[in-house]
Amino acid sequence: MELFVLIALLCLINTILPDIIRNWVKISRFWKGPKVKPEDQAALQAAREELTQVQNAEHSGEYARKIKTMRAERKVADAESKILRASQMQKLKQSTIDTVAYYVTKVVFSLVVIIVCARHRYSAVMIFDESFSLQPLSGLLSFPTGIYNAISVPTWALSCNFTFRLLYDLVKN
Repeated sequence: MELFVLIALLCLINTILPDIIRNWVKISRFWKGPKVKPEDQAALQAAREELTQVQNAEHSGEYARKIKTMRAERKVADAESKILRASQMQKLKQSTIDTVAYYVTKVVFSLVVIIVCARHRYSAVMIFDESFSLQPLSGLLSFPTGIYNAISVPTWALSCNFTFRLLYDLVKN
């Protein structure tokens, strides 16, 4: 009975936990808020102030005013693009962390299920009475154990994994 519950619980955790971790990591980023380096923010603010000063200043000619305005606008655009590139790199790093967290938890729990199945492959999870017949699947369900009317650990793990993933996909979608 211990293997019955243990394998079912491990398969359930293997199905649900990676998505929970991935969503928790995404939600936790909202608490932190967007991070812009203070020096980048200061450079952007300085460029905007320079643009405002150039637009408000009196120049000796329209050509000089236009050139100085274009240079100030270019500085603002460069500062904004630098902040945008930094935020895109941060998003790329975050998505990489999400992907790694998802697959690491999936692999770890899959390995745990495989190790439990390998260690107890000759044990039976359930043994049914003679009155209950599992024919024609009796040999397949009790494959490594060799016990009549039994369900083996690998069969139980496979059925639990399949069932939990099917149910989770139905609930998720």
